[in-house]
Amino acid sequence: MGQLFKILKSAPVWLLVWACLSVHPASAQSVQYPPADEAWDGTSYRALVQRVEDKGLALPTLSNAATKPVFERMVDDDNIPLRMGLNRSLSVTIRFQRLDSALDPIHKLVVLYANETRKGKPYASELARLMVYEAKVSAALLDLSEPYLSTLATDKRFQVHVAYLDQIKINARQFYAALVHSATETRLHSKSDSLRMIKGALAALSSYHPILNEQDRQYLTQKLTQQISATTDQQMKAALTELRDTIQHRRIPA
Repeated sequence: MGQLFKILKSAPVWLLVWACLSVHPASAQSVQYPPADEAWDGTSYRALVQRVEDKGLALPTLSNAATKPVFERMVDDDNIPLRMGLNRSLSVTIRFQRLDSALDPIHKLVVLYANETRKGKPYASELARLMVYEAKVSAALLDLSEPYLSTLATDKRFQVHVAYLDQIKINARQFYAALVHSATETRLHSKSDSLRMIKGALAALSSYHPILNEQDRQYLTQKLTQQISATTDQQMKAALTELRDTIQHRRIPA
């Protein structure tokens, strides 16, 4: 678990803002979650982050009947950013902006759950599911980054946009490493959660292939090889091997 937090902490301060992220006991009954019966947008994720950080709202969990629907909504593929981001009938600009508006608060939620898990709270399953969801949103944004940049070729602030997209790619590389590492943490995560993260990492890999450098591939390959050697579970061993080989040999996942 310690290495995962080192990876997450290595991301830029503006993205993780570790010093500012803490969870307080809920004290104001009037503070509410964004509605679970409506598709969320970027504003919904930002509202949840703000209410957790500043208002003491408890993080939604699957074990709490009252907050389970909120958590399930949080990671629903039908939420607006992901649904619109994957809709090829929409303009590249609209798709990119919707995804971009949600990625930062989703990542902040990942950090909030990671912080609470590090403190020993039973949020490992929520953390696993949310990391897989972030991988989907991040992958969709990566796929649109170059098409989006091409629409800005005549913009006077073109280099500013280039720098911003470069930072997105750096953050994505760091997050992907954290996702893969978390999938190997069998002392923290259940087998089903580990398999969920491995599957999520594989599903998103074609979008991450272009931004992973040789150092990334070596680290991930070594980490996965170590876990393959350590595990005696044949299903886990097969899943880890598939992920390792797909990363190492730059294969496109089936």
